[in-house]
Amino acid sequence: MSDKMISLKCIWMECGYVEYKLCDRNFDCENCPFDKAIKTAIKVGEKNQSIDTFGDDSNVNQISNQIKITENHLWLIKKGEHFTIGLDDFAQKFFDAGCSIFFPLIGSNLLVGKTFLWIISSFGAIGFHSPISGIVRWINDKVKRNPQSFFEASAYSIELVKVESDDGVINGKIYDFDERNNLVYQDNLLIREFLLKKFSPTSKTHITLPDGGEFIKSYLKELSNQDFIQLLKLIFNKKI
Repeated sequence: MSDKMISLKCIWMECGYVEYKLCDRNFDCENCPFDKAIKTAIKVGEKNQSIDTFGDDSNVNQISNQIKITENHLWLIKKGEHFTIGLDDFAQKFFDAGCSIFFPLIGSNLLVGKTFLWIISSFGAIGFHSPISGIVRWINDKVKRNPQSFFEASAYSIELVKVESDDGVINGKIYDFDERNNLVYQDNLLIREFLLKKFSPTSKTHITLPDGGEFIKSYLKELSNQDFIQLLKLIFNKKI
């Protein structure tokens, strides 16, 4: 397959939701009937459940000094040549139990800055970029079979992928576990700025900076799929 054809991959093909589909609409997903059909099919299967119920965090205190948080809200723990990777609690709160999580293949190569994990739902698909290079040695089959389980426990107790690293280096800006509130504060500012540009002047008076790492979900729900994906990319696809 030529480089040109690879670049034309439909986003649903790229994340593995469909086996083969090239984009013939210049990635205008908002007006694509195929994209709308996929999102409708996903929406029918979604469950309307709360996304704010988390499990016991007691184990986090024991390992918090080992946890590193990337600017794109992945958490990592390094043990020897291996990294364990998950999504932090801020990322977890953007999605709900109706989402599907698409994992890399065991034995596949991860490259820094390349997408290795996808979350898809009726809004579309968002990919998370790898901050390390290496080989995938393990994925969480329980979460792969039942993505809902990811939303029923503490984000830091859910290991998603384990990677044997080539060089043991985490690329991009990283935070210690006890510094993560600084990252959340910065991203809440980005969210507020984004929402201020999208809503009417009368609504803007109610869009204030949230406290405690929470954001105004009622406004997020009013965003179009295209705007919501744009916001997700702003938060979770920062350049490594």
